[in-house]
Amino acid sequence: MYHGVPVVGVPLFGDHYDTMTRVAAKGMGVMLHWKAMTEDELHAALTAVITDPRFQQQARALSVIHKDQPGTPLSRAVYWISYVLRHRGAAHLRSAVYEVAPYQYFLLDVMATAGAALVLAFCALRWLVRRLRGRGQSDRDDGGRPNGHCHGEGVANGKLRRNGASRSEKKSN
Repeated sequence: MYHGVPVVGVPLFGDHYDTMTRVAAKGMGVMLHWKAMTEDELHAALTAVITDPRFQQQARALSVIHKDQPGTPLSRAVYWISYVLRHRGAAHLRSAVYEVAPYQYFLLDVMATAGAALVLAFCALRWLVRRLRGRGQSDRDDGGRPNGHCHGEGVANGKLRRNGASRSEKKSN
């Protein structure tokens, strides 16, 4: 942008996509996608950027805007250094992130709140499922027997025949 040259860009990673999207939106270049790029598309993009005067005009106009700065870079540096010295460090220009507690900076408070909400939702869902399935402790009708099975009184598990008679009973003819 600084030198006013139109661009044919192929973004690969990081901020390349954002930069080329802005370049194409401002009309100073063309963006191609490397996964779907063909030889014909590359040739057409290069030809368009070289032959279409709108790309060159837009690149020059953006360059003029970009270069329009007060003074020289050295005079701006001197100004800002003296500004910081005059205002004893210019604390009013510091980012508010320096005033944030570490647990807020690392978003630990947000993670704790989200975690508590997830645990609460899980417990509520588990309670609801148990109520709907009829497996809550108060809903169980097992007669006070452990695991709902008969142990101790009456006939123990596995001691009944299919017809309901006890194995210890003798047949009477």
